[in-house]
Amino acid sequence: MNTTRKRETMSKFTKLAEDIIKNVGGKENIVHLTHCMTRLRFDLKDLNAADEEALKANPQVISTAHAAGKLQVIIGNSVADVHDEIVGQLGVSKQPASSGNSKDGIITRLTNVITKTITPTLGVLVAAGLIKGLLALLSAFKLISADSGTYVILNALGDTLFYFFPIILGYTSAEAFGVNKFVGMVLGGALIYPGVMDSMVTGDVIVSLFSGTAFQMEAFKTFAGIPVIFPGAGYASTVIPIIMVTYFASLVEKGLKKVIPDIVGFAFVPFLTLLICSPVAFIVIGPIANFASSIIGWLTASLLAISPVLAAIVVAMIYQPLVIFGLHWPLITIAITNFTTLGYDFLWPMMFTASFAQTAVVMAVGMRTKNKDTKAMTVPAIISGLMCIIEPAIYGFSLPDKKRFLFSCIGGAAGGVIITILNAVQYSLGIGLLGFSGFISPDGNVRNVIIAAIGTVVTMVISFALTYFTFSEPATSEDTSSETIKLAINTPVIGNQINISEVNDKTFSNEVLGKSIAIKPTEGKVVAPFNGTIVSLFPTGHAIGLRSEDGDELMIHVGIDTVNLKGEYFTKHKVQGDTIKKGEVIIEFDIEAIENKGYDTTTIVTLLNGERYQSITKLAAPVLVTDATIFELS
Repeated sequence: MNTTRKRETMSKFTKLAEDIIKNVGGKENIVHLTHCMTRLRFDLKDLNAADEEALKANPQVISTAHAAGKLQVIIGNSVADVHDEIVGQLGVSKQPASSGNSKDGIITRLTNVITKTITPTLGVLVAAGLIKGLLALLSAFKLISADSGTYVILNALGDTLFYFFPIILGYTSAEAFGVNKFVGMVLGGALIYPGVMDSMVTGDVIVSLFSGTAFQMEAFKTFAGIPVIFPGAGYASTVIPIIMVTYFASLVEKGLKKVIPDIVGFAFVPFLTLLICSPVAFIVIGPIANFASSIIGWLTASLLAISPVLAAIVVAMIYQPLVIFGLHWPLITIAITNFTTLGYDFLWPMMFTASFAQTAVVMAVGMRTKNKDTKAMTVPAIISGLMCIIEPAIYGFSLPDKKRFLFSCIGGAAGGVIITILNAVQYSLGIGLLGFSGFISPDGNVRNVIIAAIGTVVTMVISFALTYFTFSEPATSEDTSSETIKLAINTPVIGNQINISEVNDKTFSNEVLGKSIAIKPTEGKVVAPFNGTIVSLFPTGHAIGLRSEDGDELMIHVGIDTVNLKGEYFTKHKVQGDTIKKGEVIIEFDIEAIENKGYDTTTIVTLLNGERYQSITKLAAPVLVTDATIFELS
């Protein structure tokens, strides 16, 4: 029966997976694929080969986004099933997180790892929180007593995931890093083995570090003569130590497999991996992670001591922008750590109202818009938002109109400040409407629930009112059809124009992204063709996205496959987000050096939003000089 159910689930996404693979540039363009709670994350050989408009045209795709050089395809709740279907069609197994793009920065890589290790547990994590909330309610209304068998079993069910978190994360992080999963589980189990903590924190102090400070650490025992600094609260429920240990184990296991023959490797590789990694976990990695946690806790507590209002504003204001880039997981990880170590959390309540802020924005749009399609789209977005899935609201309603997104951040911050000022904490992780149960204290007190409800109402009223009273219907094609727009776009690169069909890249030669011209540069400069803004500038400098003051969007791609140069021979004079004036130099590139490396320097200039014009004329001047017109628009 399970097999049948699995086939039925997969069949719903077969066509979607086929379309996504096709529109990200085909199987050969996919280097690596992972997913988080709502979005697929593609590492592509050539980002420009992806047809994002076609992706977004699929009704099962919410939107697309870019972060850290990856293409994100936002799916929603069914992302895991879509991911598995794509993996099946690609004919590969799930890839470990360590196989990601080596060019990613350490923060990006850390975020990817946290995402991949925490995400598989989130559903059960929330379920465990709901069980604890249910238990608190049953106790509060005296429906069960603390010494009853029902209480004992439900309490164990609610606490098990948190207590044994290192073992569970040992499995998920082992999967992420491509190491033996049972090795990861055993390493996690060793950290919380019964009796270890009691033994390691009793006796005479051998070593004391940072005495008299918030970071004081002491060692009572040694391993092979080396002092072992063990945290007073132990490692039960911790997150970071086991992830770090498992990553170290993946390096050790990989090295051992190179030198140990396969015939004995079955037993000796895990034997030596455990023998090496477990002491390192207790002696080095655990204390480092514990110290880092102490610093984070101290910084958070210090900010709260300086001003709880400031702390709430900062956290609430940055949370929603971080969601856009998929970089919100570190905050969630800190919150989970607080739940598991303190028994409660004050960070997540600061972010709790974000989903309600986005939902209120959608509600306001739904009430004001006269567009039937837009009004119909608000219903599923509101339902998703109330369950804390805010991507449909962000990408469908608030982000396209930047002021709406700002309104949601302001509303979310207001609610977060109220919850923080009134000292409401959560006792278990909860999201959306179901999240209110997490505010019920273990003794059944609902004070925090009332405060959270007040903060949520304030958030929704502010976000709704700001959106409702500033709403304006976007202009439609019918509104502007009577106007004749005549504009000219100048060349950003001096050189010789060649036929676009001659470009050795099908995406460009077929003008998949929009009307394009190809230039063989004679001068290694890209200058601003108009007054406007740099909306994207790749770290490598080879690709630039510009938006004019009139709203024209232009992509400039210097060379074919020059992304592989990793920025070598490119000098950036501007950064993403800069305002540009016509004629200003944006980047310089060394034509001769790039060609000597074997790369074609043909530069492609593409008009990305040409659909807003009735007529686009590409001028056929063979030689393009300063101020030469390449597109005439009307």
